[in-house]
Amino acid sequence: MVSSFRALYISEILSEITSQLEDDRQSLSCLARCCKAFSDQALDVLWKRMSLFCPFIPLLPPKVLTLWVEYQFSAESLAGFQCPPMHEWRAFDAYARRVRILYSGASHFLAGVATIRADINVFPFLRSITMQLQEPIHPGIRLFPETLQRLQISGPAYINCKDSCIQTALAHAARDAPFLKHLHVEDYSYNSDRLDTPPLHFKHLRSAEISAFISSNVLGSLCRVLSQSPVIELKIELPPTSCIWDTPQSLFPHLEKLEIHGTPALAEAFITNVSSPCIRSLTIKHSRGPARLTDCSRLFSTVVKQYSSSLQSLSLTISRSPVLHNHDGVAHDIMDALFPLMPNFEHLEELHLSLPSATQVDDYPAVEVSGWPALRRVEFMAT
Repeated sequence: MVSSFRALYISEILSEITSQLEDDRQSLSCLARCCKAFSDQALDVLWKRMSLFCPFIPLLPPKVLTLWVEYQFSAESLAGFQCPPMHEWRAFDAYARRVRILYSGASHFLAGVATIRADINVFPFLRSITMQLQEPIHPGIRLFPETLQRLQISGPAYINCKDSCIQTALAHAARDAPFLKHLHVEDYSYNSDRLDTPPLHFKHLRSAEISAFISSNVLGSLCRVLSQSPVIELKIELPPTSCIWDTPQSLFPHLEKLEIHGTPALAEAFITNVSSPCIRSLTIKHSRGPARLTDCSRLFSTVVKQYSSSLQSLSLTISRSPVLHNHDGVAHDIMDALFPLMPNFEHLEELHLSLPSATQVDDYPAVEVSGWPALRRVEFMAT
């Protein structure tokens, strides 16, 4: 029995036990309180992933807590506020340094604490943060630590906000988080029609996701800026206009995986401007707007022209639309336009089709797989 207890003093064994309890916060809390030898590792796992900022409020220095209780975290009240000495932040820092993943919700409180502490990172070892910006970030604070690898930001929840909150946040991330690998931008500035962000030097950015309410001009500018980074995975939601892609600058030269949400016409216009010659995975999801057969045919021809020698996986979803009266006929026409082109794809292994039809897959003519060089899997879904 004694030897079994001693096993828990082996750090690797204790680490494995605490990691298995990651979703059992009650057990981790009990383990942290039962023995000083177990406390650090249990607390590391318990505070590693935080979905709220609330647990940190009682840990604030008394004067800062008073500001929070009295709802005085405005820029005016913080302008002349004297930051409490380091020893008063000891309890806060002891837990903040354990956080690796933070879903902070609204950014107001986090930005307020960062403003008070000026040049000190509130969460010095943070790897991932998800936050909704309510106002522009003050240029003098350090909201993002150097360790940050994943950032998901959304704009204000109110439509009349005129400040470009996300643009300032991107500038902060480019300055303070040089090792950022994944960036997700959604609900961009509602009223902004241009990108005023200085150059973004994301030298390690590998994955980008841009979605929801975003103006056409800003999206075009953002794509051109992010194209200077080594992005290999991109997920993008296109606004209902393709004129923004009439640009002499090529986009995303290192891209390997691309997912587009938009009409076939928008997808074709965007792909035309993507300069990467080695797209291996292409997903196109149409959810609203027209999906005409001529647009689909043009899209297929562009895909073949640019990715016939690199594409390994192709997924196409066309949703039902009021303009498509004969869904079964449209599904047949789309397949008739696509299938003759398939032998041009030298390395295509997977094909996924989701088309508006009431007809079952067995009612379609058999796919001549022998005519498609590398095809291994075909999936068809009638929606």
